Amino acid sequence: MNEKQEIRYNLLFWGLFVGMDLYFEFLLGKYETFSLWLLLHKIGFFFLQALIFYWVYLGVAPYTIPQKRWLKLIGGIVISIFLFAGIRYVIEEVIIYQITGAHNYSDYSRRWLFYIYDNSYYAFRIILLSLVFYGVKYLLTVNQELHQLQLDKKQAELRVLKSQLSPHFLFNTLNSFYADALEVDLNLSNDILKLSEMLRYITYENDTEIVPLKGELTFLQHYIALFERRFDNKLYIESRFPENPEEYQIPSLLLIHFIENTFKHGILDDPLQPVWLDISIDNMYLKMEVNNAVKAGDNYDEKGIGYKNIRQRLDLIFGKTYALNIDEEKNYFKVFLQFPLTR
Repeated sequence: MNEKQEIRYNLLFWGLFVGMDLYFEFLLGKYETFSLWLLLHKIGFFFLQALIFYWVYLGVAPYTIPQKRWLKLIGGIVISIFLFAGIRYVIEEVIIYQITGAHNYSDYSRRWLFYIYDNSYYAFRIILLSLVFYGVKYLLTVNQELHQLQLDKKQAELRVLKSQLSPHFLFNTLNSFYADALEVDLNLSNDILKLSEMLRYITYENDTEIVPLKGELTFLQHYIALFERRFDNKLYIESRFPENPEEYQIPSLLLIHFIENTFKHGILDDPLQPVWLDISIDNMYLKMEVNNAVKAGDNYDEKGIGYKNIRQRLDLIFGKTYALNIDEEKNYFKVFLQFPLTR
């Protein structure tokens, strides 16, 4: 939901809200003689309902519902009820009374316990409407973000394969190159085989959201190996991978983003500052650390999917069960990622 849509839906809501109130007053035959007190009371009560509505919509709900902090949400609702009664008392029994000399509640009814109880109905009504309105907005936003992430993922895959004429043609050609290179250069033939396996993995084995961890790690290892060849084996990287990843599964093409950014922005040819990559499994959690020196002035989130969308994807898949910490200081970049594995 974009900003213009949100404003339009808010205006529509308040139009319906006021219209329904007037309609029910008409059905119940509540006709009151016009007076200054009545005008001020109607304006004040509408202002109060709008204030509590947006207090919940913009303040309480966004900081509790997405994070599933249900106890804090209940606490926010209780505070909102007391806030409703307190503000209403100030508006009607203090301000309007000073202007018109008339109270809305009798002396007996203005006792604080009864006053809060009597106002809880009106407070809870507007709070419930606010929560429902926020819930609809939240679901629409999550669906839009999920759709956008799916598009971004597909675009990332297409960028990798944009020069591909035909998968079968490429695989067959690479296999021919591999067979010819075996007689000339064993290292070259191995590189061609790695490239062929990477293309096959992206094209055929990576069409689902969840993939075997072993295939994802093999893809990373091939990617690193080809970069090492590109740097004439002067790419200084120290890496460690888990020994038995066969039984686990992870979201596809999630880890490669961090390696791509390291190779794009990091300093790779300094033996005194090697890239450190550590991927391990601990109690059904995958842990990944990437540490590297960076080129001065480079921005890790300048292009590509970016860390913002990576976080959104992690939020949608894992909720609050993952950790992603990114630190950059003194031209040194550190990433720590942890999320639960499935079998």
